[in-house]
Amino acid sequence: ETTGVDPYQCELLEVGMQVTDMTGKHPHDSLHLIVHPDNIRNWANYPELLKAYEMHLANGLMLAAAEAPKDTYDYQHTAWNIHEFLNDQLSQYTLHPAGTNVDFDLRQLDVHLSRHLNHPIAEGLHHRKLDLTTLRLTDQAIGRDPYQNHAGTHRVQDCIHRDINDYTAYLDIMRAGHQGTQS
Repeated sequence: ETTGVDPYQCELLEVGMQVTDMTGKHPHDSLHLIVHPDNIRNWANYPELLKAYEMHLANGLMLAAAEAPKDTYDYQHTAWNIHEFLNDQLSQYTLHPAGTNVDFDLRQLDVHLSRHLNHPIAEGLHHRKLDLTTLRLTDQAIGRDPYQNHAGTHRVQDCIHRDINDYTAYLDIMRAGHQGTQS
């Protein structure tokens, strides 16, 4: 979760990752971090950030991020924690970045955190990504509303659970369609 869409004008507030198998039904390890941002921009100077600030004040994330100890929840420690988590997972699995707007997430992490490592934060991740936005836009193209039940809390864990649930539902639809063509 961030305070905006442009990584050069916003801050990270929360990071989460969930490793699953390719079916999405068998979770492995996960990571959840509240981030104490390097700074919070004054919304009066950056009115485009106001919507995100309002949303994250309402869900408690702004307060959680502000209260997180800077000496252990800052960007540097966040980068180290993600690096350690990914290295551990990469020793066991092939990791395909997945979720909603994967490139957005990877860019945010890269801009804010890679400078604290000697390499890009996403080093070692597979170049093939699974972006659920593609499936949701396809749903819209055929007249369905994949966002109708997505109010959510705008917190990382909620987004991860929603994405995994949507992904497994899309797989079920694809299986049913495939079985129908085999009959």
